[in-house]
Amino acid sequence: MDKNFRDRPESATGERGLAVGAWAAHRRLYLDNLKVVLVAAIIAGHGIASYADGEIWPYSEIRETTLADATTIGLLALVGPFALFMIPLLFLVAGLLAPGSLERKGPGRYARDRLLRLGIPFAVFVLVLWPPLMYPIHPPGETPPSYWYDFTHSGGWGLDAGVMWFVGVLLIFSLGYTGWTRWRSRRPGRFGLLARRRVSLGGLLLLALAVTVTTFLIRLVYEYDGDEYLVDLNMYQWPQCLAMFGLGVVASRQGWLTAIPDLVRRRCRTATLVAGVAFGAFMAYGASTGAFEGESAWKGGLNLDALAFTTLESTMAVVGPVWLLAVAQRHLDRPLRWARPAVSRSAYGAFMLQGYVLIGLAVALRPLPLTAEIKALLVAGGSMAGSFALAWLLIKRAPGMGRVL
Repeated sequence: MDKNFRDRPESATGERGLAVGAWAAHRRLYLDNLKVVLVAAIIAGHGIASYADGEIWPYSEIRETTLADATTIGLLALVGPFALFMIPLLFLVAGLLAPGSLERKGPGRYARDRLLRLGIPFAVFVLVLWPPLMYPIHPPGETPPSYWYDFTHSGGWGLDAGVMWFVGVLLIFSLGYTGWTRWRSRRPGRFGLLARRRVSLGGLLLLALAVTVTTFLIRLVYEYDGDEYLVDLNMYQWPQCLAMFGLGVVASRQGWLTAIPDLVRRRCRTATLVAGVAFGAFMAYGASTGAFEGESAWKGGLNLDALAFTTLESTMAVVGPVWLLAVAQRHLDRPLRWARPAVSRSAYGAFMLQGYVLIGLAVALRPLPLTAEIKALLVAGGSMAGSFALAWLLIKRAPGMGRVL
């Protein structure tokens, strides 16, 4: 989520503090603050999921204690809806930034920049960082016969991308947008009407309907949280991710990067709250009554539970990010003590390195006779701080890391 300011080598400034200051001077403040909030929330969510009943996060497969049912139901009802906004919001922001970046750099440099900032970290993570961490994380009796087998089969019959699936998909969308832009430039005027038409709540709800239908159909083949891929890139979420990236591209021409129209903000807020309450009630009912036995609602299939889940999820994935982005524009566009330039600069690295901190801290706490709720809070809080600190340490000390992280 960058403002397209390319970091100079540290030696060009002579002082790392000046380099960070120069980096911060070319950014949109509310976006950097929002990025810190989202990355921290994702890390905290994975920390809590480490002790949830299910396989939401790798450590949960070998957890030594489990969150109480009441805690799980409360989290599903209160926090679950907001968890659906995070990744779509990141794609919305990426789409908003893409047109300006491509125009300034040109297609060739833009593509090379995306390969450097997204492609290299993705490849290093999938091929080097993630497999050694995942090899020891298996329930008793399910340890694979060899490291190589686990490396090639951890994502079903392919490679497991872990949390970096988002980066891999964003790279595909970015390169696809580059190619589409070059193709469109040879056919001027054909897409002008789409760019000029103002985005409204009605248009967003139609987009949500399209996402619902496409997602429902895709999950008949690729179930939610499935792993039947050559590289695990969460194809069951692609419709909402592509929709929000495309919305960002279109809305960037309408000034959304500076301010979302107030009428759109208010209507998206109402739609999000209505859908969020409905989703929370739906999930709490299913969890408390056992109606979703076998995870029929979110895994996908030809049933009403799956259709209802997909409809509510897709609606929130479209209108929720728009509302939250507007909230960030109104309330996060100022310096914050907890989101100083060094913290913002470390957010991408923290997102990439969170697995080591999360699992390492959970393993360290494993012998302690604490409840799952206390351990979840300790892992969530400690991993947020630890992931950002580790990323900043690498940016400061490891040569060349500043150009990639």
